[in-house]
Amino acid sequence: MSQDMNRDDNHDVEQRLRAALRPVDPGAGFVAGVMARIAAERPRSARLPRTRAAAGWLTFALAASIVLALLVAHQQQARRTQQGLEARRQLIQALRVAGDKLELVSRMVNAQQPPPNSSNSGA
Repeated sequence: MSQDMNRDDNHDVEQRLRAALRPVDPGAGFVAGVMARIAAERPRSARLPRTRAAAGWLTFALAASIVLALLVAHQQQARRTQQGLEARRQLIQALRVAGDKLELVSRMVNAQQPPPNSSNSGA
């Protein structure tokens, strides 16, 4: 029963919406009034009128923005280059330390040591 009521309510709402949104003829006077208002208004430019001073400031602001963007990009590139050089220095240092340790181990392995006891070979 509640579904029937919901359907009736929905149908009633739909009918009221259709009635409210149905097309209505505005009449002949509507077109004449709109055309008169269009003719009475002076034409407007799509762009705001600018004076020479405003155009100069706009040009200056644009140029300053470009220069600032270039400076920021240059600083970022310089920082990346510096970080790359520092990473390279650290890598070379780490390779030297690793090479020194390998050389030390190689000397210890190749040094004259008595052969291992066959009873303690673990095999």
